[in-house]
Amino acid sequence: MSKKKMIIMRKLSVLIGICFSIHCFAGSGTLPVNSVIGDNSFIVTFGHSPVPGTDEVLRIQTHLKFVEKILEEKDVSGLSDIQQQRRIEVIAHLHQYWTAGIFPSNFDFPMERRPCFIDKNGNICAVGYLIEQTAGREAAEQINAKHQYEYIFEMNEPMVTSWAYENGMSLEECAMIQPQYGPPISGDQTYYAEIKTGYGITSGVIGGINLATTIANFSHRSSNSNGMAHVGLITGVTQIIMGAANIKKPDVDSYMMPTANVSYKAQNNLSYLNIAMGTTTVVSSVMRLVMNKKLKDSRNTFNLYSYPNANNTLNVGLTVTRRI
Repeated sequence: MSKKKMIIMRKLSVLIGICFSIHCFAGSGTLPVNSVIGDNSFIVTFGHSPVPGTDEVLRIQTHLKFVEKILEEKDVSGLSDIQQQRRIEVIAHLHQYWTAGIFPSNFDFPMERRPCFIDKNGNICAVGYLIEQTAGREAAEQINAKHQYEYIFEMNEPMVTSWAYENGMSLEECAMIQPQYGPPISGDQTYYAEIKTGYGITSGVIGGINLATTIANFSHRSSNSNGMAHVGLITGVTQIIMGAANIKKPDVDSYMMPTANVSYKAQNNLSYLNIAMGTTTVVSSVMRLVMNKKLKDSRNTFNLYSYPNANNTLNVGLTVTRRI
């Protein structure tokens, strides 16, 4: 194989390895409940991020309770007396809203979390509720007619801007309040578990090594050494075992609300890929060892011959030739 081809193959192996690693780390993930502070409320409250299947009402209530505390603790001495009083009333309405636990659902964007001002069942969002309680339902419905699934900063709506100012709120605070709602959840909902971080990282590293090893096993330059083949046997078997050990059957999690089926499709697909890549590496390594042995044997030539001696009897000779 030419030097140019070897360079191309090495670059290709690196590129494929990177792509494989990205595949391992990529995933739909658990989308945040808010566009400003994400899931900080859940992490601070429970010590970990929410997972697919975490109760939707719990996530929204945790977020709004967290924001309520932030709003209460903010220094508002720069506001007028009437703004400060109205702000206190708005925060009280926010408390009433999240404790009631009745939230809208995102019916039109099933693959993502989105704000929803008022859903088709008449359930209103947090900011919409605050406007409804202070400016009337009609004002909230007017905003919903133009900006149902928009973020606060996308609206560019004078009604929202003036309402925030009059009630001692900033648009940044309104955006921090505004939850992103998920699709409606039914009892037969299926949640797709994410690939565990440790498993994804390990798969990416070993997969990259095995990819490079497999390419090296088929390259001409590695034909004089068994070292790479031995490494491939070890890492290939490791990847096969790792893949087989991480295949999981669908499960039912009764701790989710409501009870839901849990699918490990992403993790299983990665496991099947690990098994396939590991097997390929093992096979290529065995083939390299066999080819190296044949190449080594072909360097030694044995020649058996006969010749007559001075007494006219037949003698037998053996020559051994080793090519270097």
